[in-house]
Amino acid sequence: MGAAAGSVQLSRSVVVDPLDRVGQVSGLAALDLRFVVLGLVVVLAAVAASRHPAVWAVVSRLACAAVAGLATGLVAGGVLLALRGTDWPLFANWGDSGQLIRWADDILAGRGVPPDYPPAVLHVIARWAELTGDSTAGALRTTQVVSTALFGPLAYLSWRLVLAPVWALAATLVAAMPLLEPYKPYTTVVLVALVPVLIAFLRVLRRAGALSWTRVALAGAATGVGLGVLFCLYSGWFLWSAPGALVAVLVVFPWRAAPLRGLALLGLAAAGLVAVAWPHLFGLLRAAGTVQDRYFYFDTAVEPAYIAMWRNDLPGDVGPWPPPGELAGVGLFTVLLVVGLGLAVAVAGRRTAVLALCALMAGAWLMRFWIASQMYATQTVQLYPRTTAQILFCLLLLAVFAALYGGRRVQEAWRARAVAGNGSGPRPAAATIGALCAALLLALSMGSSIADRYLPRNDGSVGLLAHVAQHVRQPDGSCPDYTDGSCAPDPGSLLSGAWPPAR
Repeated sequence: MGAAAGSVQLSRSVVVDPLDRVGQVSGLAALDLRFVVLGLVVVLAAVAASRHPAVWAVVSRLACAAVAGLATGLVAGGVLLALRGTDWPLFANWGDSGQLIRWADDILAGRGVPPDYPPAVLHVIARWAELTGDSTAGALRTTQVVSTALFGPLAYLSWRLVLAPVWALAATLVAAMPLLEPYKPYTTVVLVALVPVLIAFLRVLRRAGALSWTRVALAGAATGVGLGVLFCLYSGWFLWSAPGALVAVLVVFPWRAAPLRGLALLGLAAAGLVAVAWPHLFGLLRAAGTVQDRYFYFDTAVEPAYIAMWRNDLPGDVGPWPPPGELAGVGLFTVLLVVGLGLAVAVAGRRTAVLALCALMAGAWLMRFWIASQMYATQTVQLYPRTTAQILFCLLLLAVFAALYGGRRVQEAWRARAVAGNGSGPRPAAATIGALCAALLLALSMGSSIADRYLPRNDGSVGLLAHVAQHVRQPDGSCPDYTDGSCAPDPGSLLSGAWPPAR
């Protein structure tokens, strides 16, 4: 978190015109330069510590955590660059941003908000505005930047429940980073954290027979509270995960060894979730069957088996969508995902993590096809394209676990051969430093790419979100700094083409 905060703070010194493409490229290069300098500091600290076993364990863990923070700190710096000179958040007071602002205003005015929408972010925006004296629009802007910066640290810390530092960093960069959405980062961070929490809980459930009743009570209650917090932040992923989670629970449940302890774990987890999230949970149950999503956009016209890239609902000018594939319409990236799935099942199919990921993915596939198959008859979408994010996330994680467990087998063979030949096995410190170097290069490439997508441009891509924020009159009535005193009165006139007026 310190690395993320420091990265964002350093990005404030980048002064360019965010509406000029040369300024955008120059600003991105300045952000990338700061990332490289900080990354080199991390690597040099790891190299220095590698010679001192007493401090290596601590420094190596801190280095992995720092890279996770730097990765999304770079993206958050890009969001600040995109919004330089304007007080608006991404998309100003239009679309989802506008709705969040209106609901936060309702909270401040003492009015109620829909109980079927996750309440946590609405109260964060309202209370931050109340605490700082800022407008709710400004509070949402701060929320977008801070949430984007914390995405990497939260993903890394969640995966540390399950994985060692280097592999937690791999899961963060390879699987979580592609899901980062600075427009609403609080949505996908719930998915990124929910999956490792479920895996950790399933591991505890599987060995419940070896736990004392005190440990059972603590683990069940802690899991329930954690799930409740995530549910209040964004509950959609719980729906897509429910079928797979149920199957995984049935598979790992200690039917013979400790059924009472298993039931206690499940009961306490459920009670903790309800205790934290009951207003939103009951609001969702009351709204079930009455809320209909009829938002048909580009992704609802795409063949339903395509999940190789998650672009939300603003793809921009990306050519044919989905991109043409080389192997019977399937691209190389999808082939690699398939290989990762096969290897993970082959080398670690009985592991709790692999079993859980396969169940979550299969459940999301079934719900995706079922809802999509009803789309013509019901003329509703019911958010089914969002299963793309969950399926892609699970497949990327399976590739990480294939590398983890496959690598362990190779390492064991290497060590056995080294012992037989009186040689030396692999050096853990050298491997970790190599992984840090590779992770930094990957994080630089990914972070700079994501940040560039969100820079202002009027081409229908996600750059439109910052373009609107930079061309609409601000809450105080002034125009953003880089519009030369001329701006649209509201987003509607800008998006409809009514502004600027024809001469």
